[in-house]
This record gives sequence, C-alpha cells and structure tokens, in this order.
Amino acid sequence: MTQRIALVTGSARGMGRAMAEALAASGHSVIGLDRLDQDPGPMIRVIKADLASPEAIAALIEEIGRVDVLVNNAAVLVEKPIEEHSIEEFDLTIAVNLRAPFLLSRGFGAGMRQRGWGRIINIASIAARTGGMSQVAAYGASKAGLVALTKNFARNYGPDGVTVNAICPAAILTPMAESQERVTPGAMAATAALIPLRRIAQPGEVASVVAFLASDGASFVTGTTIDVNGGLFTY
Repeated sequence: MTQRIALVTGSARGMGRAMAEALAASGHSVIGLDRLDQDPGPMIRVIKADLASPEAIAALIEEIGRVDVLVNNAAVLVEKPIEEHSIEEFDLTIAVNLRAPFLLSRGFGAGMRQRGWGRIINIASIAARTGGMSQVAAYGASKAGLVALTKNFARNYGPDGVTVNAICPAAILTPMAESQERVTPGAMAATAALIPLRRIAQPGEVASVVAFLASDGASFVTGTTIDVNGGLFTY
C-alpha cells in the first residue's frame, strides 16, 4: 500500500505540531503548513503560507497534489469586546478559520473522491458549542460554521469513501491558550476548576483523536463532532 500523505495546517506549534507528530508516528508522510517558520522534525516537508489568501491556497493545492488526510487546524483568535472588533479582524478570522478549510477540503477532497478514500478532520472549538465563554465572538462564529461545514461535506463526500469529522477541543495547553491567559490572568486555573477532570489537557490528547479519525479503524465514523474538553461542556 502506498504510504498515505497527511497535510496538517497550523503545524508549527501547539496542537498542530502534536497532530503532525502523531500522524507521522502512525506511518503517514506528513506535510506541515504554517505561516510561521518551523522545524520539520518527523515531517517530510514544511511549507510557509498564508491561508487568508485564496490565491495562496489555490497555488498550494496545485503544488502539493495528492493528500489523503487533511487536518484543518490553523486558526486565528482575536479576543476583544464586541464593540472593539474591527471589520478587518472579523474578516481575517472567517478567512482563516472557515473559508480556508472550505477551499482546502474542496481542493484536496476532489482527489480523495477520485481515489475512493480520504479523511478530512476539522479542528473546531468548544466555542462552536457555547458561542464562546470569553470575548471571542468572531472566533466562536467561525468554529460553529466549521462544524456545519463538516456535516455538509460528510453528506456529500461519503458516497465516494471520504469521511469528514470535527473535533471541539477546550482547555488545552497551547500558545493560543497562553495568549488568552495573558489577556485574562488566572483564566486557565479558573477553567480547570470547572472541569470534572480538574486539569488542563496537553496537545497530544487531541492529537490522539486525530490519529484515530485518520485511521482505518474510524472507517464508519463521519459527520460527527467529537468533544475533547474533560467534561467542561456536555449536552
């Protein structure tokens, strides 16, 4: 069997880096994509690109070609009161968090459908469930849109052997969470106190779910959203 190729966006650090490492450990040839410089580590290739640009995305799809597992992880978070959100910040959030996954899924998904096998994994957020428990209106809206996008792609791509799922993480120790802590000191400790497991998670605890969804063991799992939040939010 040809080694499967996985593309992870936002792979330079945090959850994205952990996902890239987990997929490499499970036998995938991993391509990492980020707007930041990054060490390849176990990845076969790293690419620096701006996912806010549709033109850059089109060029990436043409250049990379085959992708068997797509992990849409890259995201922008602007934490400001609603009144202070600029139009430019709102548009950037939607462009990276929602439009880019749509374009990447459609672009690489075409090849998956032709080959009769593929995995698309969208990294949403607990904010998709709650609307955001802090000042993240645009971010929450973009992640809720990503969950809806997941369901629609799953319905359309399923007949061709492509599964599409989402993960909603929360309370994960990432650079994004650390930036929120700087904005609101004590936020992580306060959040941990609300979690039934009484702790903040490590990025690898989300990456292991990604590795499962990318595997043959998840062949009958599609259109679903998996919460990885330690019980912080249930419904």
